[in-house]
Amino acid sequence: MPTDRDRRRIERDGADQHILRSAAAWLRHDPGRADLAGLNRYQDALALAELLDVLATALPDVDPGVHRQAVESSRLILDVPVASPAIRRTRRRH
Repeated sequence: MPTDRDRRRIERDGADQHILRSAAAWLRHDPGRADLAGLNRYQDALALAELLDVLATALPDVDPGVHRQAVESSRLILDVPVASPAIRRTRRRH
């Protein structure tokens, strides 16, 4: 039976997978978006979209640093606010 911590991780991973898949779909939607994403060619945007799809599928098992960077990069592509590095998230102890 999953613990509360497991359920939160599963929910977070699901939300993160959605962000990556949304960024991939956004990149595929219009060739002009490659430039908006800082890429030189539409083919680069398609390759990045494929990579984001692969990462989304494997996200729960991906290295935490890669996980975090993929999500933050996808948020930037979608113009969604990213987590502030100035805010330190710590676990509250009861």
